[in-house]
Amino acid sequence: MNKEMVTGGEARTILILFIMGSTMILGAAGQAKTDSWIAILIAVCLAIPVALISARLLTLYPGQNLFDICQNVFGNVLGKVFILLYVWYAVHLAALVLRNYGEFMTSEAMPETPMLVPMLFVGTLSIIVVLHGIETLGRSARLLFNVCLVMILIVLFLAIGRMEFDNLLPVLDHGWSPVWEGAFSAFSFPFAESFLLTAIMGGVRDRKSFVRIFLYGLLIGGGLILFISFRNIFVLGTYTMSNVYFPSYAAVGRINVGDFIQRIEGTVAIVFVICVFVKFSVCLLAASQGIAKLFRLNSYRSVVFQTGLLTTYLAYSLFDNIMDMEFFAIEIYHFYAFPFQVVFPVLLLLVAEIKVRSARQAKSG
Repeated sequence: MNKEMVTGGEARTILILFIMGSTMILGAAGQAKTDSWIAILIAVCLAIPVALISARLLTLYPGQNLFDICQNVFGNVLGKVFILLYVWYAVHLAALVLRNYGEFMTSEAMPETPMLVPMLFVGTLSIIVVLHGIETLGRSARLLFNVCLVMILIVLFLAIGRMEFDNLLPVLDHGWSPVWEGAFSAFSFPFAESFLLTAIMGGVRDRKSFVRIFLYGLLIGGGLILFISFRNIFVLGTYTMSNVYFPSYAAVGRINVGDFIQRIEGTVAIVFVICVFVKFSVCLLAASQGIAKLFRLNSYRSVVFQTGLLTTYLAYSLFDNIMDMEFFAIEIYHFYAFPFQVVFPVLLLLVAEIKVRSARQAKSG
């Protein structure tokens, strides 16, 4: 039984910031261009079953996380194989998110600073938070989400004068093919990644609310990403969005109110840092708990520091440049992540349902 507990509201806030993650600055469904909003809506709908699978697994095995469930469902040997796979996925996802942040800082915010410096800053901060447990992460996420929300609303108000609503037209100018491509991409990054939160959400006080936690978190996070996508389309238009790596940063850079309020890209950078920090922390906590389960350690805290530093180094050495990073994110990631986000969760749920029902029938018989 997990002794570290968070409330349903804190768990939902962690999920929202996790979904926002790198998407706040990279954007989602870029393949669909001005129809990205349609692709995002489709992706959210496709991700609802993943959210329900996550909630169902945690409900079937109260007080247990993904790694406990894997071992209970698949047994000692096969269960450890699945644990190892999800530990790798958590580490790799954390490295990808941190590299997104490092490329952003190097190319836009702090071009003269070595990439490793801001990455180490976020990595160290996440290590400290994870060492203090999910309770500290939950309280931090609750506070930081309010900061993000205020900044997003302020930027929206200031950006109204720069919006060209005609940029949304014509709808489906390039047909449905890029929309479906964008929807599949947005489904895998970031919405279906939410399944990884089953690795840390065994200790939620109000356990009956798992469905509400995952569904509301998905819908609120998806709504905010949709909202950001609309803003970027209205401010930048198709051509500019297709030629920048960080559309949110470019869109906010165009805000100029009477030559008095301008150069407020820092607000976007702050929101991005917050979302990356929470997402990296969730992945680090999940990976550390998986390693502790794999090697039967008394506490996951004994491997947090090492795992955090190794993940930061992996992020630094993962790609040669920003073009390699974008190619992997757009062309490869959704195929690579599909087993972790869909195939394994469905298999896990099917076997779990069979085992639980068999156990209940044995008890009643």
